[in-house]
Amino acid sequence: MTFSFQHPVSVQEIGESLANFSLDRESVLFALSRLPNEHSIDKVAIEYEIQLLKILSVGWAISYFMEEHSEKTPLIKKFWDVLFEFSKNLSSVTSLTIGKEVDYFRALKERIDIYLKALAEVPHVKDPASVIGPTFARLCGNTDNVHVIMAGNRIFHLSLEGVKHFLESVFSGATDLSTQPADRQYGTVEC
Repeated sequence: MTFSFQHPVSVQEIGESLANFSLDRESVLFALSRLPNEHSIDKVAIEYEIQLLKILSVGWAISYFMEEHSEKTPLIKKFWDVLFEFSKNLSSVTSLTIGKEVDYFRALKERIDIYLKALAEVPHVKDPASVIGPTFARLCGNTDNVHVIMAGNRIFHLSLEGVKHFLESVFSGATDLSTQPADRQYGTVEC
């Protein structure tokens, strides 16, 4: 997905664009297309989990790359507000369709807790993807499948890079986003 803005843009527009990026299916479909056709791989579960991971990765990247920026709080708020509304609508439609209560936003919060717990168990990890990928594979029911682990790693890295490049373009030098995840502690995801 490409972002296009004519400067200046508001924090609200940036938050909406990042929320739309987190929901964009292009990178999800790319990661899914790289999986082999093995009967042991549940592509439906992977597709569900990979979309959740992409959303969380974008949210984490905003918190991470905007750590020292004055616009961090309103940007994060707008991002999660858009996702809350999307989740509410998706949950409503899905609940009506399948006849059982679904809460997509709660699923996002549960996944945040799972990923943060996994990261907390390895506090000095240099690359968070080395924890995210295996945790993703476990959530998909494919704990030892290297292809599923790599799919999680891929979506995590693609999301972080997308957010980083986008923020660099809209804040054009106003902040230094060049620090790599290995150089700082990863902190928390705010929602």
